[in-house]
Amino acid sequence: MKDQKKPGVILSYINLAFSMVTNVFLTPLIITALGDERYSIYKVMQSFAGPLIMFNLGISTIVTRAIVKYNTLEEHNLKEKQNTIALAMLTSVIMSIVAVVAGLIMYNLIPPIYGKNYTASLLNTGQSIFIIFVISTIFHILTDSFNGCAIGHERFIFNSAMPLLKNALRFVLIIIFIKLGLGAVQLALIDCIVSILIFAISAYYSFFRLKERPKLTYIDKKEMVEMLSFSVAILLQAVVNQVNNNVDTMILGAMVSEKYIITMYSSALLIYSTYNSLVSVMASFFLPKATRLVTQNASGDELTDFVIKPGRYQAIIAVAVVFGFALCGKDFISIWIGKQYIQAYYVTLMLIIPVTVPLVENTAISILDATLKRFFRSMTLVIMAVINVVISIVLVYFIGFWGAAVGTVLSIFVGHIILMNVYYKKTFDMNIKKLFKEIFKGILPVGIISAIICLPISIILTTSIANILIKAFLFMGIYLVLLWKWGMNSGEKTNIISMLKVIKKIK
Repeated sequence: MKDQKKPGVILSYINLAFSMVTNVFLTPLIITALGDERYSIYKVMQSFAGPLIMFNLGISTIVTRAIVKYNTLEEHNLKEKQNTIALAMLTSVIMSIVAVVAGLIMYNLIPPIYGKNYTASLLNTGQSIFIIFVISTIFHILTDSFNGCAIGHERFIFNSAMPLLKNALRFVLIIIFIKLGLGAVQLALIDCIVSILIFAISAYYSFFRLKERPKLTYIDKKEMVEMLSFSVAILLQAVVNQVNNNVDTMILGAMVSEKYIITMYSSALLIYSTYNSLVSVMASFFLPKATRLVTQNASGDELTDFVIKPGRYQAIIAVAVVFGFALCGKDFISIWIGKQYIQAYYVTLMLIIPVTVPLVENTAISILDATLKRFFRSMTLVIMAVINVVISIVLVYFIGFWGAAVGTVLSIFVGHIILMNVYYKKTFDMNIKKLFKEIFKGILPVGIISAIICLPISIILTTSIANILIKAFLFMGIYLVLLWKWGMNSGEKTNIISMLKVIKKIK
C-alpha cells in the first residue's frame, strides 16, 4: 500500500479550505434568514450540547493503537486485536447511552438557565434544536471507533475524505434550506442527517473494506484498567476543550441581553475554531509513527525532532494566518457580517495569538496517546478550566464580552503553554527550548518582515472585497517568496515540491 499521508494531508486542507469558504459564504446568509434572535438560540443550543461530545473517550486512539501493534509491530495476535476493538466499540455504545441520559437532564435545565433572555416560543425552539444536536452527537461518538480503524490501517485518504464529504453535503442541504425559507430547527436537522450518513459509510468501510471483525471473547483486566485510565484522562480533557470552546457563548447567552453580542462573539469563535483546525491538521496523521517510536524506546532528542518536523509546517501556516488576519481581518469582518460586529476582529486576535504556541507543538499529543499518558495534561487543563469559568463569569459582569475572552486566554497560557511544556520536559526529556527555536526559526522573522512591508498599503486601501484580495495576495506573495528564500530548509522545499506533484495527480 502506498504512503497515504501526503494525499491525506492535502485532502484535509482542501476540506478546511472548503469549510472556510462555505462558512464565510453561509454565515451571513443564515444570520439574515434566521435573524439575530433565532440565530443566537441556535448557536447557544449548539454550545450547550457541545459538552456531550466528551463522551467519545478517545476510542479512535485505542482502536488505532491495537491495529498498529498487531499489523506493524506484531505484538498482538488476531484474537487480542479483535477483542480490544470490540471492547472499544462496546465502550462507544455505553457512552452513547450515557450521553442520552445527560442530554435529557440538560434538556430540562434549558428553561431555568436561559428563560430570562428568551421568550417561551424561542425556548421551545431551542429545546427542539438541542434534542437534534444530542442525536447528532450520539452518531459522532459511534463513528469514532471506525475512524480509529482507518487511521490504524493508515488509510488517511478515506479518513480525510469523510469530513470533506460531510461538509459538501451540509453545504448543499443548507443552500436548499435557505431557498425554502426553513427555520432554526431544520438547520440543526441538517447536521443530524449528515452525521448519520457518515456513520453508515464509515461502518461499511471498516467492516467490509478493511475486514476488521471486532469479537469480544474475554475481559482482560489489565487492558481494561489501562483503557479506563486513558479514557478518564480523555474525558477530563474533553471537558476542558468543551469549556474553552463553548463556555464563552454559554455565559454570554445567560448574562448578556444584547443578542448581537452573541452573534459577534460566535463569529469570532468560528474564525478561532477554523484557525485551530487549520494548524492542527497534520497532528492527526502521526499517531501510528508515535506508537512505533515509543515502543522502540526513542530518546528525548528523537521525540523532540519528531515534533519539530511537522511543527515547522504548522508554524508556516500559523504565522501566515495570524499576520494575514491582523492586516486584513478588520475589513474582512466588516464585509462578511457587517461593521456592527467589528469587535469580532479584536476578540479573534486575542484568541489566536496565544493559542499559536500549543498548536505548533500539538504533534506531541500523539506521544501522550501512544504512551497512554494523558492524565497529567487532563488534570492540568481541568484546573485551568475551572479558573477560566470563574474569571469569565466575574469579568463579563464588569467588562462584558471582553471578560470571556480574557478567561480563555489565561487558560491557554497557563495550561497549554507553561504546565504542559514542563511536563514534556520532565516526562519525555524533550528539549523545549530547542523545540520552539527550531519550529519558528526563519518563519517568524519572515512573517514579521512581510507584515511590516504590507502595513502602509493595508492602511491606505479602503474597505472593499477587491482591496481585501489585493492586501491578502500581496502579503502572501511577499511571505512565500521570503519564506522560500530564507525561511524553509532544503528538506522542506523538497517536500513542498513533492506535495505539489501529488496535488497535480489528484487533479
